[in-house]
Amino acid sequence: MSTMDRSFIGAGSIYLKPADDSAPLLPVGNVSEFKFSFEEDKKELKNYLGGGGNRNTISRISSISASVTAHDFTADNLAMALRGSATSASTTAITDEPHTSFGVADELIPFDKIPDLTKAITVKDSLETALTEGDDYMLTKAGIKVVDGGGIDNLGVSVSYTPLPSDMVQALIESGKEFALFMEGLNDAQDGKAFNIRVHRVKFSPVQNLDFISDDFASIPLELDVLADTTVTGSGLSTFMQIDLAQ
Repeated sequence: MSTMDRSFIGAGSIYLKPADDSAPLLPVGNVSEFKFSFEEDKKELKNYLGGGGNRNTISRISSISASVTAHDFTADNLAMALRGSATSASTTAITDEPHTSFGVADELIPFDKIPDLTKAITVKDSLETALTEGDDYMLTKAGIKVVDGGGIDNLGVSVSYTPLPSDMVQALIESGKEFALFMEGLNDAQDGKAFNIRVHRVKFSPVQNLDFISDDFASIPLELDVLADTTVTGSGLSTFMQIDLAQ
């Protein structure tokens, strides 16, 4: 009797949307790992009649969790990892943005937004006198750096510039949003046969570690709880997730 080969090497794309359907299902990006974990609450009644073993057992699934290792450092992915919010920053030109200064050589004065270095940037001292790049300050990707012996003192500066298009992530300001997760998968061991995973309701935990300086490609290790969705009703339907496998 022969058996059919159903070996499996999974790949695919993971999508997320708010559980309340207030936004579309959007991709997480490049993901190297996606897996589920199940914890069991098991009760055992010992066999006290002799011979050892158990007289009876009962078990229930106490929790379901999942982990996703993402490699695209998007604002949305970072917001999920940090229980934060992600918004697009304004690119409207900024005039006379004030900044504290100490007039110390190599002092960095970061602007409130990332400056577009291809556009004009004006720096003034506390007397509204325009300062000179190279003599008084050096431009950096974040703002300006004080030049030793230049015209920047401890009385502050003002800067005028145009921000680059950017996204802002405000960390740890959300209590934990709920999402629906969908995986559009394929089985590389079976000529790319399709499979889908629908997880009805998940909640992300704050990330434990997040590398911003490293010698290798960084990742965002996301941990999430799989929660029951009581809106899923009907005989034989799971309130947690559904897996569809192409034959």
